[in-house]
Amino acid sequence: MSEYNPTPSEIKTKEDAAVCAHDVLSAEGCESPEVSAPHQTRSTWIVPVRCEDEPWRVHIDPRSGSTRVVRVVE
Repeated sequence: MSEYNPTPSEIKTKEDAAVCAHDVLSAEGCESPEVSAPHQTRSTWIVPVRCEDEPWRVHIDPRSGSTRVVRVVE
């Protein structure tokens, strides 16, 4: 997966982070992303997502809305 920024904007809430992560993985071709428990670190929102039974994490810059998608190896 790659960096993606569909609509640059601030991500201020868990709900904003969840919607952003869902949109990012949908744009990457995931048909039914299942977002769970977004949490914010000092400089990044981290959003766990399951896509077609594979785990992913979407890292979101809270100021710009820029994202980075990483596949989680279990």
